[in-house]
This record gives sequence, C-alpha cells and structure tokens, in this order.
Amino acid sequence: MPQKLFLKTFAYVPRLAISLIVENKKREVLLTRRAIPPQKGFWHMPGSFILKGESLQRCIQRIAQKELNLKVNPKSAKLIGVFDDLHKDPRGHVVDIIYKLKINAIPRQTEETEETKEVKFFNKLPSLIGFNHGDTLRGLGYK
Repeated sequence: MPQKLFLKTFAYVPRLAISLIVENKKREVLLTRRAIPPQKGFWHMPGSFILKGESLQRCIQRIAQKELNLKVNPKSAKLIGVFDDLHKDPRGHVVDIIYKLKINAIPRQTEETEETKEVKFFNKLPSLIGFNHGDTLRGLGYK
C-alpha cells in the first residue's frame, strides 16, 4: 500500500503495531532513535505496524532483523500487554502489542537504517521518548 494511502487509513480505523522491549542482563532497555518522521530524533522502542497477512511471530522477527540486525526466536518473546496510544502518535490511534526480549549485547553489525539512526541501551530513560513509549516504559517500572 502506498504510504500516502496508508496514512489516510488513520482517519478511519486504529492501526495495530508491535513494539519490543529489548533488555540486557543489567535490565537496561534498548531504544532506537528515529531517523524519519514522525517524531524524528526521538528515542522509541523498536517496532512496526503489523502487515496484512503477517503473523505476530513473523512481525517480531521482522522488527528484530530490520531494526536491530538480530535473528530471534519469536517464541522467546514474552507478551507484556496491549496498550492504547490515542493521542501521542501524530498519525492517529495506535494499538500497541508489546513483547519483551532479552539479549546480551547490541550486535556489532547494527548500523543506521532508513528508519533508525542510533541504537543504545539505557539504564535511565532519556527525556526525549516518542509516542507513548516513555509512559509505557515508566508504567512497567523503567525509570
């Protein structure tokens, strides 16, 4: 679907997305800095809208591969919950399914992508977090 048409769908229906809480052994959370609008330059959890015909497990694999260059077993992802973002995504209403993955380190081959310009673990959340991700992470006990 062309991007322009996809953005128009927000006027009619909520969009379903998956976001990943990626944590290391120190319980630091991995965030990525957006390289594209909306909220370019803000930190956020790796994530994506679920594509038509795509299973939840395949979406988890796609996000991990595309944004972090990680090959993951989606069965190792733990469902954390389902969260509403009614107002913090400028495109419109998003329903976010959040899963948690544990990894040891950021892969060396993680590079900037079209959508991500930086990947970093945080033991203290940065102030500039996009969408509802800061509220969600703080609500889950991250500081």
